[in-house]
Amino acid sequence: MSKYFTLFLIVVFFLANFWASVFPYPFFSPSTTLTVGQNQDINDKNEGEHSPVTGSSDIKVVNLDWFDIVDTFFEKYVTVRVIDINTKKQYYVKRTGGYNHADVEPIDSKNVDIFHSLYNYEWSWARRPVWVEINGVFVAASINGMPHGYSLIDNGQGGHTCIHFLNSKTHGTKRVDETHQAAVQEAYDRRKEINLLDL
Repeated sequence: MSKYFTLFLIVVFFLANFWASVFPYPFFSPSTTLTVGQNQDINDKNEGEHSPVTGSSDIKVVNLDWFDIVDTFFEKYVTVRVIDINTKKQYYVKRTGGYNHADVEPIDSKNVDIFHSLYNYEWSWARRPVWVEINGVFVAASINGMPHGYSLIDNGQGGHTCIHFLNSKTHGTKRVDETHQAAVQEAYDRRKEINLLDL
């Protein structure tokens, strides 16, 4: 009797594998039987940490207040990635100071070159919208391209530059700079473009 039962299990096993290989997808549409939330959970589990070839998987860009959150979240001597929105070039900087906004310096000469290229190799106070990746969180921000003041990193640049976030202020006049804030808002308004990048 057990011989026939074992044979029965083997046949069932092979039939199940055959059926699964011929018909790998169910005959019903998941969207008609699963809720939106269930479909999202399945997609999240299947995607894991992998990004599609054409871009990144639904990265969120946030607009965070400098004084309430970013100043303590973006600690001194932490290295972050900066993505220039107009050129999509990326470079790395370290926060070396600042209290009304972040004073930063590129981490090495290679990153100085990328940063300098954003301004066509001419230093400028012009503001540019950027996304700053801080500990895996992408934050809308604004940069200028004029090294000034102190320098703590031997990268060939000389001086530091500034990154402004929502409601940050200048160090000199201690006021909210409208042009920086306009660039921060542009960075946030264009947040969906980040998903076109292969990050």
